[in-house]
Amino acid sequence: MAIRAFDRYFYNLPEINREPDFLKFWEKSISDIRKIPLEPDVHENSKKSTAKFKAYDISYNGFLKTRIRGILYVPKKKEKQRVIIHVHDYNRYPEKGLVKHLNDNTAHLILVLRGHDIIENRSEEDENNSLGFIVENIIDLDTYYARSVYLDIFRSVDFLRLISFIDCNRIGMYGKGFGAAAVFFTAVYSGRIGAIVMDSPLFCDLPLSQNISQSDTAREINDIINIQRGKKNQIKRNLSYFDIINFSHDLNIPTLFITGLKDEISPAECVMGLFNHIQSEKTIEIYPDDGNEAGGDLQMTKSMKWLSGEILKD
Repeated sequence: MAIRAFDRYFYNLPEINREPDFLKFWEKSISDIRKIPLEPDVHENSKKSTAKFKAYDISYNGFLKTRIRGILYVPKKKEKQRVIIHVHDYNRYPEKGLVKHLNDNTAHLILVLRGHDIIENRSEEDENNSLGFIVENIIDLDTYYARSVYLDIFRSVDFLRLISFIDCNRIGMYGKGFGAAAVFFTAVYSGRIGAIVMDSPLFCDLPLSQNISQSDTAREINDIINIQRGKKNQIKRNLSYFDIINFSHDLNIPTLFITGLKDEISPAECVMGLFNHIQSEKTIEIYPDDGNEAGGDLQMTKSMKWLSGEILKD
């Protein structure tokens, strides 16, 4: 039994399954998003500033000109900073306590996924309610929600390049869950990402994870498939364009993975399937007794230290 469990976690090597027009689809997507004017907006927010960081409320145009918002924390001690981009999980919101984990040798851009502004102040009763975004336009590749999110996060790099006090030569990225999938996509298609942290990533090895994951994304997708059974094959085909397993051989930067073997949201075997395909420098932190919050605050602090060390290299 122990040997089978070991094999399930550590020797999963799922098939890479790209549709014939996979590369053309994403090349066109990148071309489309770059035609949209960014119209950046940056305003200092003294209420969110701390002893170490000056805070700025920011926004820019994402896909289809949807305004993408976030907070930029810039250390007060230096004039021009390299930066780490943070992307949270689906149906979550950036943690208010995140700032305590931010090291002050880099700037930090904390983004909010499109549509997620509505959950900033939701009550505990509403926390388990589904947003429904992940199945929005799932039949239409061009307007599907996941495509929009991937391109929104990719566009954040272009936004940062317009900020005079940010050094964009080597950017770090930290992603959690579905946010990690968007981070991975950005790292593949942007030449300015120096290193990434993949914390319990979702949307990797979808044929397996859709059957075993207890995540909000898996539940919402399975629900729509049950309703539209005649569209099942088309939905699965469309999802393959967003399964980051299919981008895995194109990554060429250092990557740190985090997974808990008891994670029912981002199953460890799916995370390991992605990890096993990566051909660049890679490390994985495995917590045998942890679930989706693998490593907790200590791992977050460790991840920030690792990321800043990678992007501050000459």
